Amino acid sequence: MISTSPVRPGAGVRYLFRGVMVGDGHRAVGTPLRAAQDEAGVPPGVWKGRGLAALGLQVGDVVTERQAELLLGEGRHPDADRIEHKLLAKGESPARARRATVLGRPIEHNQSLETQKAKERIPWLGMDLVF
Repeated sequence: MISTSPVRPGAGVRYLFRGVMVGDGHRAVGTPLRAAQDEAGVPPGVWKGRGLAALGLQVGDVVTERQAELLLGEGRHPDADRIEHKLLAKGESPARARRATVLGRPIEHNQSLETQKAKERIPWLGMDLVF
């Protein structure tokens, strides 16, 4: 059986969390990522790469659901919650503490008029075929 899943602009992170991270299966809403991975027989994702030391991460450490949300969904440091808490405890303003965790601009959160028009013209960003 072949199934298709259209990936629309702005839905990439949801697509990753609901399907790809659980072995191209389906993750029911409200099911914790780790539980869905266990049920599907999929090992958890681990951190890899040469730039991890700059982020204070270790090769082979398990990527938590929150870390993935922060990095992939918000373009922020995977440990942004911890960093913000530490900066707030030192007296930084909430705005400065948050800015300190931003690693880039999340593509899906670009709300420019051009991006909105492109979403109307391009109904699908990609297609996932599962055989």
